Amino acid sequence: MAFGNAKRILQATSGLSAFKLLLLMVRFTRPSLEPLWTLLLQPFVRNGEVPFRYHEGNRSYRASIRTADLECDLHSALEVIVRKVYALDPRFAPDFVIDGGANIGLFSLQAAAIYPSAKIVMCEPLPRNIAQAEKLLSMNHVAADLLPVCIGGSRRTIPFYCRGANGSSFDAKEPYTSVLEIEVLRLRDIAESRPAQRVLIKLDIEGMEMESLQDYVPVESRSVIILGELHRHRENRPIMEALFAGHGWSFEVGDVSGEDTIFEAHSPAARAQV
Repeated sequence: MAFGNAKRILQATSGLSAFKLLLLMVRFTRPSLEPLWTLLLQPFVRNGEVPFRYHEGNRSYRASIRTADLECDLHSALEVIVRKVYALDPRFAPDFVIDGGANIGLFSLQAAAIYPSAKIVMCEPLPRNIAQAEKLLSMNHVAADLLPVCIGGSRRTIPFYCRGANGSSFDAKEPYTSVLEIEVLRLRDIAESRPAQRVLIKLDIEGMEMESLQDYVPVESRSVIILGELHRHRENRPIMEALFAGHGWSFEVGDVSGEDTIFEAHSPAARAQV
């Protein structure tokens, strides 16, 4: 896996940016040498961040890894920029993109590069991620509406348990550092908030995908592709398969070796299109 990531880093970046990401990756794959890798990283830290550039479609983007969220930001960069776990089909060309669980905005940057004419709405509840996403959008001249909310299946306000930059959730079972009261919007309301015939939805919403989709899928008739992370897939996959099949959608999952898996679903209209 480390070799595969290194090869993909060299494909997505070049020069000093590639070196920085490789150095960050090795820092976590060789924990016994962490003090050495930390020392080597110091010359590249600017205002608490390690900046780098990367390629996405025909765009050249600027991004950074926050030293305070080093492991979380690196994980997000490897997932979205390097491994491209959310595969975007250029033929689909959505009018509207919903980035649910936007984190620091890397998926929205990816979508903006592949679908430059699409309107983008990002949903992210964690304040420090919102600030970083706003910064990355601004420095890369990408327009998006950023909502400080979570996505669910009903409108309400509920406790949100803060952990790392990509580990916060509504689950109070794991240790957490603080609690926020966060507004929850229905996925169907966000999807209907913009006039669009083709919609791309990405959901990385820490277990809320089940209730969101059970409320949304039965009422959606447009051309829609959903990419997301399905938590506790052994338990939830049969439910999702039945939900999508019952409304004529296709549904596929990725690697099922862990607790969670990436999934992709196409509405009947989207299946006919692509």
